[in-house]
Amino acid sequence: MSKSSTTSSATVIERLLIAVGVALVLVGAAAHAGEEDWKTLSAQVQNHLERGNMQQALLFARQALKEAETVWGETHLNTAGSLDTLARVLLFAGNDVEAEIYYRRALVVVEKLRGPDSAAAGVALQNLGSALTRRAVGVEAEQMHRRALGIFEKNYGENNVNTAAALHGLGSALLAQGKLGPAESYLRRALAVKEKLFGPDSLATGHTLKNLALALDALGRKAEADRMRERVAAIFKTK
Repeated sequence: MSKSSTTSSATVIERLLIAVGVALVLVGAAAHAGEEDWKTLSAQVQNHLERGNMQQALLFARQALKEAETVWGETHLNTAGSLDTLARVLLFAGNDVEAEIYYRRALVVVEKLRGPDSAAAGVALQNLGSALTRRAVGVEAEQMHRRALGIFEKNYGENNVNTAAALHGLGSALLAQGKLGPAESYLRRALAVKEKLFGPDSLATGHTLKNLALALDALGRKAEADRMRERVAAIFKTK
């Protein structure tokens, strides 16, 4: 092979390498820009939620999900986060049916990426269970909350905010089905943890007291239920 042909081949290879390098830089820059756009859209969701602008929050939540799917695809934790956010906004807006759809999608992604027994899966199960309880799909809601509770107890123990939420969620799902004895038991456990973590006069404690009062009423223990309601009234009056 002549020197000129060797030089020519080397030049071609160098040009190809440069072209590939430029392409990779452009792809990386586009991905970075997409991530920044996604972060901006996600921040807008939270801003509008805090201001009570539900329609604007919903608009930005849909755009953030679309951006996440464009940048990372459907199977990515950031996409799962946007699915969860959109579901949450839909739930606030009263669209429980569509919220369930997105919570289910988020659960599938998280279980695939982190595993079905991960803490992240527990959060996704908890969120789906709450949506199902609102939709009066009691049996499946109970199943979701039981799975979430098992995950949180294993990962964090009893005295943890996630465990408390799962106890409350399971108690509420049981209450919705008329399983009053078990409902009271789980709600009392949730109450004990919340009082320990947040204090007896916190909003979180108040929400569990409210459901516990409903359970006690249904069990015919009106005097106990009234005491719970008095505490609820005092908590929410001062907030």
